[in-house]
Amino acid sequence: MIISHVLSSKAKKTLITIKDQDLISDAAKLLTDHKIGALPVTNNGKKVEGILSERDIVKEIAITGISALNLKIKDVMTKTVSTCTAMDTIKTVIEKMNKGRFRHMPVLENGEMVGFISISDLVLAHLNEIEYENAAMRGSVTGNN
Repeated sequence: MIISHVLSSKAKKTLITIKDQDLISDAAKLLTDHKIGALPVTNNGKKVEGILSERDIVKEIAITGISALNLKIKDVMTKTVSTCTAMDTIKTVIEKMNKGRFRHMPVLENGEMVGFISISDLVLAHLNEIEYENAAMRGSVTGNN
């Protein structure tokens, strides 16, 4: 299965993003309101400047204290971002995530962000794929399609 299938099956079609000049407190509210774990940082909706995760926020609060909430996103975000394309396979993206020890990844086409996926999206898609294959095999054995 490829990433474009994952994107098309995601329930949420709206891509939630944040700008690098916004505050960490703004990001914390967005993460909470949308029940998500990370935000792609983009100033124009297309070019990925970085990613801000819950982990980034917690780490900065541990270092700086509560005043971290008044810092700008650009001061806390992860600036080196691994990306994938819609044609990458779930397997290769999961391997990238595991190797880099991160759980979210922007999907780019021609250098522009077209989606944002999480390890949860990939696991769910993989489980659905296995379930479909199992049902097809059962159908071919029992003659019930």
